[in-house]
Amino acid sequence: MNKMIKTTAMTLLATFLMGASASSFAHKVAIVNVQQVFSGAPQAATIKATLESEFRERRQELEKLQGDIRFELEKYQRENATMSKAQKEAHQKKIQELQKALQEKGQPLQQEMQMRQAQETKKLESIIFQAIEAEAKAGKYDEVKPAAASLYVNEKKVDNITDKVAERVAKAN
Repeated sequence: MNKMIKTTAMTLLATFLMGASASSFAHKVAIVNVQQVFSGAPQAATIKATLESEFRERRQELEKLQGDIRFELEKYQRENATMSKAQKEAHQKKIQELQKALQEKGQPLQQEMQMRQAQETKKLESIIFQAIEAEAKAGKYDEVKPAAASLYVNEKKVDNITDKVAERVAKAN
């Protein structure tokens, strides 16, 4: 009987210790859809509007050049049969000059726009990751994974904090 009590006590102790160790190793995980947070952030719309206004005049200038090139090409095609050789050469030269001007202005503008877009995107990404970190600390999560990296998520065991992160990002505006 004494042996049976010891065995039962040892079994209960082992069960208790395994339960305690299992709970101490519990890993609290959350997922977040970063793309959804990014696209829904009010800052994303602000960035778009800012960049559009910043480059509006230069883009309009390029659009005018493109229109001029189209006009000159159409004119050349329409009047080609009635033009003298000198007129054809002059018109071709004019079209080439317009195309060269478009390329000289367009390429640097494109590069500058991409650089500014990257700068603004990086700022917003920083805000998003700060919001993720703050939400992870507030929710006492051990790990936060991007939703896109997860093939399967058991929603009973893993929290989706996308909406909470989106709220934090919106408040950071």
